[in-house]
Amino acid sequence: MKKVTALFASAGYLLTAVTVFADVRDTKIPDNVIPGVDPATSSIGSLIANALQIVFIAAALAVLIYLVIGAFKWITSGGDKDAIGKARGTIVNALIGLAILALAFFITVLFGQILGVNIINLPKVPTLGGPSTSFPNNP
Repeated sequence: MKKVTALFASAGYLLTAVTVFADVRDTKIPDNVIPGVDPATSSIGSLIANALQIVFIAAALAVLIYLVIGAFKWITSGGDKDAIGKARGTIVNALIGLAILALAFFITVLFGQILGVNIINLPKVPTLGGPSTSFPNNP
């Protein structure tokens, strides 16, 4: 019964809507602009780099989810040896996946440097010390 109560309490907490106070901006696409990838301004390398970033982010989120699932299984095992073993296996498999993901990222960056494709083309991150350049209308 405690497991069911904990599960419903966790699900209720995670599914509760949170109010977000965000700046509303006009994001209408002009009539003469067709949304999508412009082949004149994009290269194959940038498309591959963006796709690889999405894949690595999704894989990192999957590792995080499996770690949380393993921890939840461990916490709710109730001292059962088999359940603890399965939870430990889930956590170990997630950590092995993290190691494989790190190795794949290293190999991808290495081949990217050899081929001249910059996979780590992250935009400039604003800092607390200076003015923000991410929004053009920032006073």
